[in-house]
Amino acid sequence: MKCTRCGKEIGEEVLKKDDSLLCEDCYFDEISPVRVCDPWAVMLAKKAGKKKLTDRQKKIYELVKSRGKAKIEDIARELDINLKEVERELAVLRHLELVKGRKEGNEVFIVPFDS
Repeated sequence: MKCTRCGKEIGEEVLKKDDSLLCEDCYFDEISPVRVCDPWAVMLAKKAGKKKLTDRQKKIYELVKSRGKAKIEDIARELDINLKEVERELAVLRHLELVKGRKEGNEVFIVPFDS
């Protein structure tokens, strides 16, 4: 059986959402979408502090900081992470006010928060 969203082969862990049969990853994406603007999460993230970053979040932050700006697609490609995972990690970094999005023309770049 295959996930109706991503096409990945599903073993015993088939989860149903509406009329879709989903793998665990797609199911969690459906029930818990990324929220980039969440004041409550910002407050909680500030209390936790920068020292609580995962290795992946640290890599993303260092990449953006060293370049000054990066597109989400470039971050995903360079760190070999899918776009959904990058978006989820960026939400945490945004809540910590370490990075933010900046529109330049028709493109959106991730930049350090203090830039």
